[in-house]
Amino acid sequence: EEGTQPGAPDVDTMSVALFDCTSAYDTTTAEYSAVVREEAARATRTVYASVFFGENYLACGSSSGSLSVFNLDDVLREQRGSGGGTSSPDPSPHPSLVVPNAHRGAVYSVIAFTLQGSEMLCSAGEDGRSVLWRASDLIAAANSKATRSERTVAVTPAGEFKNPQESKARGALGPVPETTALAVDPTRGTLLSAAGDGVCYGWDLGEGRDEPTMRLRGHNDLLHCVAARVGANQAVTGSEDGTARIHDLRSETCSHVIDVWRAKEGKSGGHGSGAWVGCVALDKAENWAAMGCGGGCITMWSFAAGACASRLPTAAPPQALRLTGQHVMAAGAEPAVYRWNLAGEQISRQPCTPKSVFTLDLQPQRSLTAVGGTSGSVDIFSELGTRVTTLRCL
Repeated sequence: EEGTQPGAPDVDTMSVALFDCTSAYDTTTAEYSAVVREEAARATRTVYASVFFGENYLACGSSSGSLSVFNLDDVLREQRGSGGGTSSPDPSPHPSLVVPNAHRGAVYSVIAFTLQGSEMLCSAGEDGRSVLWRASDLIAAANSKATRSERTVAVTPAGEFKNPQESKARGALGPVPETTALAVDPTRGTLLSAAGDGVCYGWDLGEGRDEPTMRLRGHNDLLHCVAARVGANQAVTGSEDGTARIHDLRSETCSHVIDVWRAKEGKSGGHGSGAWVGCVALDKAENWAAMGCGGGCITMWSFAAGACASRLPTAAPPQALRLTGQHVMAAGAEPAVYRWNLAGEQISRQPCTPKSVFTLDLQPQRSLTAVGGTSGSVDIFSELGTRVTTLRCL
């Protein structure tokens, strides 16, 4: 036929071979179905949590329920070896370790902290469990020869806590509320878990009790975020009800109710304006709190003044926040990461791979930033805002 290269396969013949369900496959129906399901899951996978730990590692939790651990030295070495490009259809570096089924359902939060001189990680998510992991166990598994060939390895948790179920009529129990965010107060040895029933539970990390040692109440809807203000024995929670609350951990009482959307107007009390509070972050000195509102703004709260100091308008609802020195870093429902100074002036806007961002984390030693969200991807940026690589979580 005119225009056809000699020896080239006929296009119609290729289509029949690929898509004719009556043709023979080299795999079983069950294996083929598993491949299709995995491809569909990968396309819709979302990274909700990320945290740097150790000197060279990044842990990410996603909608698959697994923990993906990346050795940054291996990632950067792989990128340098490929010259920043590769002929592979999926050029993203793969995790050094995958802990399968770390949770039954999505992983919404992963944090790192030091407990009795040992570095620990805690993950939590849709199943209402807060699972403790020894950083040394994850690092050892990631570097073992068996893991380098298999990648997927079961790691034994160091412990776990499970949110209590609400008692219903006639002795029935309600569902276990999901855990949407975690924070830790290392001086008190307390783990704070923000839950879907509107309560922030406090767990004793030292004694490992099955029941929470404190319950921070007051919100009318599920919690999205929590931050520990260690120096003042306080916790800040944000909720779907449109308010943020400042709690005293000693008395388990609320000292301030902040309507985040309308706080700049002087209306810091009440039941919220309907614009959810999706993220909260404190500065290192714990003098300031930044609270992201679904109405499209970031409210800066001064603990010294006990009032809102400023409000930064955002192009999309913020879903992740960090306070770094004199800058506010935020990202949300658009493929970009923003920086402002505390006066509210925009410093930069950095495009990123995820169309919607749910997690930001910083590594001061290497001046790296992890940006994770939809498509199961995590961008790693340098201090200068250059995208170093894009990771893919499993």
